[in-house]
Amino acid sequence: MAKPVIHDNDGHVDDLLSSVLLWLSPEIELQAATVTDGDCYVAQSFEALLKIATYLDLEGAEVAYSEDPVPHPFPDNWRRESYIINELPLFGELALKKLYQQGQGRKSQAAVTDCLTHSKVPLTIVSTGPLTNLASVFEENPDLKNKVDEFVIMGGAIDVPGNVEEPDHDGSAEWNIYADPSAAKRIFDLGVPVKLITLDVTNQLPVTQEFLSRLEEQTEKHRASLLAARLWSLVKGFEYYFWDTVTAAAAIEPGLFTFKEMRLDIITHGRSAGKVSTTLFGGRKVMVASSVQKEAFEELLLGILRLR
Repeated sequence: MAKPVIHDNDGHVDDLLSSVLLWLSPEIELQAATVTDGDCYVAQSFEALLKIATYLDLEGAEVAYSEDPVPHPFPDNWRRESYIINELPLFGELALKKLYQQGQGRKSQAAVTDCLTHSKVPLTIVSTGPLTNLASVFEENPDLKNKVDEFVIMGGAIDVPGNVEEPDHDGSAEWNIYADPSAAKRIFDLGVPVKLITLDVTNQLPVTQEFLSRLEEQTEKHRASLLAARLWSLVKGFEYYFWDTVTAAAAIEPGLFTFKEMRLDIITHGRSAGKVSTTLFGGRKVMVASSVQKEAFEELLLGILRLR
């Protein structure tokens, strides 16, 4: 039986590819793909996700978005990629699938609430962006935590430096958590099982030219591979990693990972805001990915991208 999943993401290249992987995977029943304000301009990324679903003829999941701001906005020069993605020549003049409600689409929080409320079994929630939208769902409806099997979250840096380079910050935090540290802490404090994919693991997984060459070999026969190749080409020349795609893989095939239980807390204010820190007391017990089978992970990606 396919695992029911909600994917909340912040609409950058690897977020959108993660939605594609979850949507195409036979192991997953994607029920909603929701875009949050983060490493994107949400209206642009929402439309891009609709175009992707149309281009690949994907059905079933609702697409939604929320423009609720995060406390620490991502850099504008990162977010502007949304406009480029949305205007990819690959999409041409598509008549967009109506994977949303009447009007301009439902807000992310409404889509997530509806999925959880009406599901007969607990769902997995995959988060590859700030946790703002998800935290507000459970703030409004605390009992819905009982409808969540686990969270699979891309976020945090424990034994490696963070990737936040902002004035008055010490650089110890990872961006998804730093964008809204209190939201992340509220999700941890729900007491629902969490699998955390941190920079400690993703730093070991660069998107290499060798991988992209193998992907390019699939583009003639497989539209999903062509789309993925074009999206990754937008970040060519940057140091780019499998941040969100490996997080999707943790939901699709968790056996590729080794996890260890750690007690973690999140610093919400000050020069270390967003830092995920180990603690002996307080905090929450979380399953943290300590390693992943790199070759098997890349084979999983390439295999899924051959499915459409």
